[in-house]
Amino acid sequence: MDRRRFLAGVGTGVAVGITGCLGGGSDRPFPDADWRDEDGLDVMTLSETHVQALVDAGGATLFSVAETAHDGDAEPSPWLPSQEYESAYDLENGRQYVRQELTETEETDMSELYVADDEVLVRQQTGDETRYGRQPVDRSADDLGEVMRMEVVTGIRVEGETAGGEAEYEGLNLWNPTSDGEGEVRGEPTARFTADSFDGERNIPGTIETASASVHVYESGVVPRLEQSWAGEHDGQEATVDVDIDYRDLGATVSEPDWVEEAREATSA
Repeated sequence: MDRRRFLAGVGTGVAVGITGCLGGGSDRPFPDADWRDEDGLDVMTLSETHVQALVDAGGATLFSVAETAHDGDAEPSPWLPSQEYESAYDLENGRQYVRQELTETEETDMSELYVADDEVLVRQQTGDETRYGRQPVDRSADDLGEVMRMEVVTGIRVEGETAGGEAEYEGLNLWNPTSDGEGEVRGEPTARFTADSFDGERNIPGTIETASASVHVYESGVVPRLEQSWAGEHDGQEATVDVDIDYRDLGATVSEPDWVEEAREATSA
């Protein structure tokens, strides 16, 4: 795990849920939704409605699971280990919680970060060893909201810039999402879209041979679940990468982790 990158991000990350009731049929739920493009998706509009709904709710949690595999004895390079990533925002109370944990290791390998009251507290657990860190942070409510806006578009739209300086967006627009009828996530109806083609490049796997994705959208334009899979040759091996993302807990508050007081005591001068 690249801990320096994890700590430096203070809320930007990688980027899941369990598949819900997928439904079926050839109908198009929410046919008049602005984020629809007939049988496809207007990714720009979808990303805007998704982000604004989460911000208006006062916070949300991004929960992501990456499951990876390769068929060789040695780990290919570069590589993304199987892991969980969780990032929760509470705009009203100015709090953020981040957790990143490797899931296919014999010993615990987890980093946590908690931001509140102008300080950042960190807990790192590696095997039986636990380390804490603390540092001040000068971040306004607007700053926290901006960090949240940047992160909760993960998987839907990633904004970049071309060599000529023009805006470039990479996310669901690199897929061919097509309406796949109705679905359901956490008891709420969704429009479900599926894709079987990825028009982009990835560093893992380096060569994409097959790809698939599914995305659920609430009528409000919130994307509660996004699942993506890639498979192909990577560093002389066959590799698979499955990344599932859940957006949940809209409007929920972020509670102080139970390790916070211990972290403050361990880092006090």
